[in-house]
Amino acid sequence: MTDGNRSYCQIMIGRAMTGLVGLIEIYEQLAAENVPADADGLDAWLVAAIKAHNYVPRPAIAQYASALVREYARFLEERATGAPSRLWRDPRKELQSWYPTLFEEKCDGCGECITVCPRSVLGWNPDHTVALVLEPYECAPACQLCARACPRSAIMMPAQSTLHQRVDSGPRSSRGAGCDTAECDGCSSCAGCRS
Repeated sequence: MTDGNRSYCQIMIGRAMTGLVGLIEIYEQLAAENVPADADGLDAWLVAAIKAHNYVPRPAIAQYASALVREYARFLEERATGAPSRLWRDPRKELQSWYPTLFEEKCDGCGECITVCPRSVLGWNPDHTVALVLEPYECAPACQLCARACPRSAIMMPAQSTLHQRVDSGPRSSRGAGCDTAECDGCSSCAGCRS
């Protein structure tokens, strides 16, 4: 929880993961009032509601509206099916830039990328006509299955060199002088922390 007692989550808006405060509470309120995901004016209402605690750039309003409705539909589907809420496997993934970039204008909607992805990183737009990157932090480092499966080259993966960049999970000062282990928290058990 953040900003008092409001939730914090990240969703894909356009091609960027965007952190939002209070989104879950908004979705829970709508669900309690039985508002369907295809309700008239829901997109504008969601943007106005999210603006109460978040900055929404004017040029991105349409992207926010589309993403908020898409995520609300997923929220309702999760509740209806009893599926667990999405959890990212490793919070440090937010610091590592290994996930696909999908160029929607090249996508022909064949779905090959969605089929081969073992971690459900990709999904459909609301009309099931174009694939979208919905869970980038679930992408396995070095995985390129979706990009290889795409017949139209609509998916690009980062350079392999990004995998060798340091990903810190905490302040460097808590580690031993010679420690370069991302998981280290000043444990005193590894050779770097003992030095």
